[in-house]
Amino acid sequence: MAEIKLEGMSFFAHHGYYAHEQIRGGNYLVDVSMEADIDDAAMGDDLHQTVNYEIVYQICADIMDLPVRLIETVAFRIAHEVRKQFPNVHNIKVVVHKITPELGGPVHSAQVTYIL
Repeated sequence: MAEIKLEGMSFFAHHGYYAHEQIRGGNYLVDVSMEADIDDAAMGDDLHQTVNYEIVYQICADIMDLPVRLIETVAFRIAHEVRKQFPNVHNIKVVVHKITPELGGPVHSAQVTYIL
């Protein structure tokens, strides 16, 4: 079993509970980690036997491109789509960071971690 991670995927997106957040947009980071048996992929040097990072990135990009009110929704959708595309992965963890959220004072980020 191996842990596969994509960390720090950066997106500009229009998520937010308030209309002005969805209009202005903001910066987000997304981390995805998952566990998979990579023995066959490693022994055969075969991408089709493991997780294709490009597909995981595209899943994140597509979901980030659809405005929603909650980053909880974003994390949930990414995790479930990764599971759909790669049914043999386990312990999918998605972290969505909303960079400098408008909370009335300086905050580096708000984040949600969803584990499937």
